[in-house]
Amino acid sequence: MERRDTRAASSLIIAGHAVIDEIIDSGSQHLPRKELGGALCYSALCLKSLGYETEIITRVGGDFPREYCRYLLSEGGIDIEEWRIRDAKSTSYRIDRSGEERRLWLVSKCNDLTFGDFKRAFDEVSRELPKVLILNPVAGEVSLKLLKRVSKEFERIFVDSQGFTRLFDEKTGEVSMKTGLDVSALAGVDVLKADVHELCSWTGMKEKQSAIDQLSTFVDNLLVTSGSGVVELYRHGLLSFRTKPLKVEVRDTTGAGDIMLSAFAARFLETDNMNEALEFATAASSLSIQKIGIRKAIQSRTKIMEATKEVRTN
Repeated sequence: MERRDTRAASSLIIAGHAVIDEIIDSGSQHLPRKELGGALCYSALCLKSLGYETEIITRVGGDFPREYCRYLLSEGGIDIEEWRIRDAKSTSYRIDRSGEERRLWLVSKCNDLTFGDFKRAFDEVSRELPKVLILNPVAGEVSLKLLKRVSKEFERIFVDSQGFTRLFDEKTGEVSMKTGLDVSALAGVDVLKADVHELCSWTGMKEKQSAIDQLSTFVDNLLVTSGSGVVELYRHGLLSFRTKPLKVEVRDTTGAGDIMLSAFAARFLETDNMNEALEFATAASSLSIQKIGIRKAIQSRTKIMEATKEVRTN
């Protein structure tokens, strides 16, 4: 029997800062290119292009380029102007991708998100639909205290670890990892996405499985990534599914993880099947890295569904 299209069965709310990225590419002679970035933008544009209804919670400063606003509005129907704080600076990162390992510096940070921001978005969406939150902070703009509070307001919450686990050097802004966080703040989270370094950052542990065991006492489902390697889904601390990204020409991986989490969340909500959601998200993420910059977020549902047939789950 054909599955009913339920893409409007939930109200997806995406939260986190939109970002101005300054990117140094390999072979660029250290001349950065400026790009619209931030997990929120990648996620919202991806879901909009795939036909999912979404709302955003964000903050940008007076310096946020108008051309970025126009792009978000024209490509995704996303009105970011209403979230502008004119006397603040936007969150901005400097990303050096010219070496073997990516280096990251926080150049500026916009105002933190507040419970009032979430309540505003929560009140504006349809009261008849289940409320689902995709939490995509990038620079600590969502505190663990706020996470605890908002988790009580949503039926489902999907969280990306990066904005919680990043530590910023007080002088240079260079990004490293925190060690040991209050993992009890994740008690209301349905799915947590993290790579191995972030798993260890949350728990303060060095061994992957030990970190998974501790996190699984609070979060039932862990989506564990490994860069261009396999993606694993742990349920109650046990490995349930594993997929490999498709073999494609890699042009730019920035934002691929954000696309993966948002695609996973949306597909899971319409199918109630984590295996299908993982395959869909893996295909979407794999296809995205063939494009450079924010344009990778604009996806074709037809192409993703075709690519999903090539994804192998074990």
